[in-house]
Amino acid sequence: MRGRRGFLCLAFIVAAAASVLTGCGGGSGAATGPDQPSTAAASGNAVLQGSVHGSSEGLRVTVAGTPLAADVDDDGQFVMSKVPAGSVTLHFEGGGADSKLAVDGLRDGQVTSIAVTLSGGTAKLNGAPSCAPDTVTYFSGNVEQVGGGKMTVSGRVVDTSLVKKVWRIGSRVELSDVQVGDRVRVSGTLRGDGVMMADEIECQSTGPGTSGDTWVSFSGEVESVSVSASAFGSRELHADNDKSLSIVVAGRTVRTDGETKFVWSDHSSLNPNDIKAGQKAFVQGWKKGDGNIRATTFQVEGSGDTKVSFKGKVESVTAYDRGGQVIALGDGRLSESCNLDLVIAGRKVKSDGGTVFKWSDGSSLDYTAIVVGDIAYVEGRSKTGYVYATKLVVNTR
Repeated sequence: MRGRRGFLCLAFIVAAAASVLTGCGGGSGAATGPDQPSTAAASGNAVLQGSVHGSSEGLRVTVAGTPLAADVDDDGQFVMSKVPAGSVTLHFEGGGADSKLAVDGLRDGQVTSIAVTLSGGTAKLNGAPSCAPDTVTYFSGNVEQVGGGKMTVSGRVVDTSLVKKVWRIGSRVELSDVQVGDRVRVSGTLRGDGVMMADEIECQSTGPGTSGDTWVSFSGEVESVSVSASAFGSRELHADNDKSLSIVVAGRTVRTDGETKFVWSDHSSLNPNDIKAGQKAFVQGWKKGDGNIRATTFQVEGSGDTKVSFKGKVESVTAYDRGGQVIALGDGRLSESCNLDLVIAGRKVKSDGGTVFKWSDGSSLDYTAIVVGDIAYVEGRSKTGYVYATKLVVNTR
């Protein structure tokens, strides 16, 4: 089953324990005041990936006792490589923030993912850290070097050998069109060695032959929401977003289309139907010649469904075709369009094209290989009556 990635995926963090299904440690609920003790050495081989809920403008993260530091990008994301294994203390500073947070359980060769809420002088973990050999994520930055199947974006190494799509101002372009100095958003898989395997790249700056649209980002109150007469460009709308919306935010008209990523401020997925007047929103996108803005990201203050993770025995597995008809797992009609319903440790679990399947050794899992009796780790979001799995890891047999 092929995961549907890109700039609409997720707005939430996905990572599951591959070699450590029991999790990768805890962390303090909040940390303020003087520096806390840190067991950090000068360097290590762990990767730390974080998502910050709260103002991220001008925010920088450092690891106490080391020279390691990273800027938080416009999407609230940050990554640091060569982090010491074990426990570290993070210092969030800038943009009005000055707080510290202890994080435990970092492992060499693993990606530790955390979600952090900043409020005043306090930093707090949203749930326990999770570890995996890799994790699906995205980040923004400036292209500093291009060539040899790789590029450097804001100091981070990006492997471009498997890129599927490259965009510039809503139009498909070639990878060769990405230039040093471009502002880009990279979506893909972050590996345990710190390298980002890019699936999709969106250039957020104009290039040769483009229309001169300008990149903007701003926040403000939602004043009105209505159905737009037409979408920008020729992009198809997603199945869960069959409308193009016209939204007035802080006096500016914002239009959405099938490539707009809708998220809550905790980076969980947002249903566009839940956007209401009076909410606080953050918008990123392209200012067009008529002054209107085509949103690539529309973020609303608040949170979506609760993140959950659990482990247990697979009790049943059922496959459905696109029409909702049950298909036997041994049937030759199985395809990437099929969805799975499972019962794991007594809980109903649903998966689809956005679910990442892995064996516990980190290798890719063909979902048709899952059988009753397998031990599986599920990470996803709690829905009414079931859990939607963003990642499912099965113990290697």
